[in-house]
Amino acid sequence: MPLLQINLFGGVEVMQVSGESVSIPSRKAATLLGYVALSSPRGISRGKLASLLWDGHFADRARASLRQALLTLRRVLPQYADVISVDRGDIRICPDAVKTDVGEFEQLLKEGDPERLARAAALYRGELLDGISSTSCAFEAWLSAERQRLRMQAMRAVVGLLDAGGRERMDIAIALALRILAIDPLQEDMHRILMRCYAQQGRRADALRQYDLCRTVLWKEVRAVPEGETEQLQRDIRRMFRTDNSRPPHSTCTVP
Repeated sequence: MPLLQINLFGGVEVMQVSGESVSIPSRKAATLLGYVALSSPRGISRGKLASLLWDGHFADRARASLRQALLTLRRVLPQYADVISVDRGDIRICPDAVKTDVGEFEQLLKEGDPERLARAAALYRGELLDGISSTSCAFEAWLSAERQRLRMQAMRAVVGLLDAGGRERMDIAIALALRILAIDPLQEDMHRILMRCYAQQGRRADALRQYDLCRTVLWKEVRAVPEGETEQLQRDIRRMFRTDNSRPPHSTCTVP
């Protein structure tokens, strides 16, 4: 049984098996723990970790900062020696010592059936390592790529839930799409999916409000206008409700 549960969606949260929260006072120590947990079961060399998290420092100072972060984890983590293996060369999570929400999320998506997609959707509570910032360009590049990769997986989960059908799954897909847009409001595919879902539920005002939000965000952030598919969808929705047609405009939900 894992000794710790580490949740990395929406920040860094560490809990013991008992459910008791473990507070990590240092943001760098929390970042270090998150990175090593995501890299499990592979070990990461001390040199790579030091240069990744403290790339703006000279090598000696970066290694000293790494040692300090490890000392912080040693002080606050229960059963530290059973959780983190540190030797002269590498740092790794001990086998089966830690369970992460990210690992569970990805495993559920691999299994792919509707029930597991719904469980995966519930795990995607926010941006990976939200609130974690770094002066390290190398770490920021890695974090940006990981966030984008996991966001694309969450978007595919939305489509999978809708393809499975059912009102409850649609509600779960809507909630997940809204969380994705809270993180990245420029994902026009998610705006269209919400417009279609609201239309299917008879929520004309919400569908058109979503279109207006999409148009506003695109113009404000990147001085762009909605794609032709989005414009056509909003026209279809207006026409559908004008003619009192209860059937929503049909369009396949896809994520490029």
